[in-house]
Amino acid sequence: MTKKRKTIIHSIALSSVLAGVLTFGGIAAAFGETVPTGVEIKEFSLLDTATDVVGAADFTPEGNKDGHFKLLLNLANKTMIKSVVLRSTDDFGKDNYQGVWRTNRVTTGWLLGIVQDKTVVTPSGTTHESEIINTGFRKDVKDPVGEFAGNLTFDLYASNNGTIKETQSYVLEIETPEGTVVSKPIKYKKPMTGGGTSSTSTPSPTTTPSPSPTPAPTPSPIPSPTPSTPPVPAPTQGPMIHVWLSGQELQFEDAKPIIKDGSTLVPFRKLFESLGFSVSWVDNGTTQKAIGTKNGLTIELTMNSSTAKVNGKDVSLTIPAQIIDNHTMVPLRFVAENSGYQVTYVSDGTTATIRIEESKDTSPTPGPTPVPVPVPTPVPAPIPDFPKENAEPYLAKGYVRDMQGHPLPDIVVYADNTLLYDSNIIGVTDENGHYEIELPELATSWSMSADITKSFNGKTYKFHLESDNEVPLTGSKGGVRNFTWTNFNGQIYIYPFFTSSDDSMPEFDLSDLEVTLTPVGPLLDGSTGQTIIKRGGPVIGGGGIDEIPVGKYKATARWMPEGYAPMPLPISNGGAYSNSVEVEFREPNGVNTSKYLSELEVKIP
Repeated sequence: MTKKRKTIIHSIALSSVLAGVLTFGGIAAAFGETVPTGVEIKEFSLLDTATDVVGAADFTPEGNKDGHFKLLLNLANKTMIKSVVLRSTDDFGKDNYQGVWRTNRVTTGWLLGIVQDKTVVTPSGTTHESEIINTGFRKDVKDPVGEFAGNLTFDLYASNNGTIKETQSYVLEIETPEGTVVSKPIKYKKPMTGGGTSSTSTPSPTTTPSPSPTPAPTPSPIPSPTPSTPPVPAPTQGPMIHVWLSGQELQFEDAKPIIKDGSTLVPFRKLFESLGFSVSWVDNGTTQKAIGTKNGLTIELTMNSSTAKVNGKDVSLTIPAQIIDNHTMVPLRFVAENSGYQVTYVSDGTTATIRIEESKDTSPTPGPTPVPVPVPTPVPAPIPDFPKENAEPYLAKGYVRDMQGHPLPDIVVYADNTLLYDSNIIGVTDENGHYEIELPELATSWSMSADITKSFNGKTYKFHLESDNEVPLTGSKGGVRNFTWTNFNGQIYIYPFFTSSDDSMPEFDLSDLEVTLTPVGPLLDGSTGQTIIKRGGPVIGGGGIDEIPVGKYKATARWMPEGYAPMPLPISNGGAYSNSVEVEFREPNGVNTSKYLSELEVKIP
């Protein structure tokens, strides 16, 4: 959001407060929308990030952990809910463009799955039933969520697109024909309760589900896996397991490693991503597969199958991958050794230590499936601390740097008066990345922000920075606000071009498209960058791949539909099709997205 936009929105909100109309449930009024009467968000909270029940577009697990939210809603009258939208924001409710989840395609976005807890009175007593309200994207924007009345309890599930985390803030929007109600920003263990307040207390046990689904007065519904892959109960407690990868201990937050039938099973996503794989989850209704892909190596594990595939060839397993207590668990040794690593195991009966190290033998791996030895994902160096400074009255100061700790000179820093409309004071960083702004002696506070402008390959790119401490500073006390430039990502729209109507070919799904981006020269921030391998999916304003650091890349594409060998695709950036093309980023179009853009076409046979 530009500086101009920010100050205008702030002034409208301030005017609404002075007019006495900005109340809880009426944040939308600050943006010129009507607030419906009789619609009250009684509580909105983030419960956990431990389940996997929805995907990007359907109420089906796909291997990504969901953000599990609780919504208590009161509707005084029978009300039509047109759509429900979850947005990731900063602590003050301003969009940070890290993710949007929706019930229908108001624009593109990720699915917001909704489950209603219903109280059912029978002659034998009162029970609770869970009904899935939003089973998938409602593709018609006019198709409402439904009509409801009274006190309602909903579980909301947002599939992790890489931004679901307990430190992130979220805002919920509920649209009705009469207007829209918007919640206050919430974080994990900081729910919004009736009246618009946020509490720092832990959510009560009645709204916090256990890690696995068990009957309760208000159950958190988790669809069971398909009959072909019934859930397996967790084995009895064994030794405490520590897993080390190239000298760094892996932290398993959602599910712990276990030993079963003499083999170690670990959570699928954590292991594969730590080894540098891009991961995907395939569920065709009869079988479920966990797939990891990187640098010409593909490992495919089918749940409860004693056979895996490595680069398309069958390899026997001593223990199958399986779903245990609703977590996808895979054999550690098999995955690591078929990725070119060696594994050692030491146990004293109470503690087991497993070390995954680069193989010292660079000869081809023996057996039917030789694979290359990969380069482990490098561990980023810690960012150096800022120089220490003390606050001084009526002075805003601090440093601006990049993620490597390098100072950034000539950065424009704004001190925005939170009381007076469009009242900004501007400073500029020196060669050490340091700035100082003298503040007038007014009884007010100041919000700090900055803009960074970079030239790259003949183009100019501008990014807005928020301070590392986004709390406004009081003028009479002054304050230190530092900035770290962490995000210079863009996105790439991808358009399929169909060359035939061959019925023998599978239906094209963007999630089956794998794009590999290899940096050509340094990135926008001067770093060397890394090869990026991503599957297509929904992005802001369309379909493609997201969170791509701005730079110049060589792009290639493969179509990888289920049951077919990977097919390299001709690719184009607007010109002739080729096996690979170079891509760069341009200005956003200002309508669909505010991110810098690139575009690719792929030719589908």
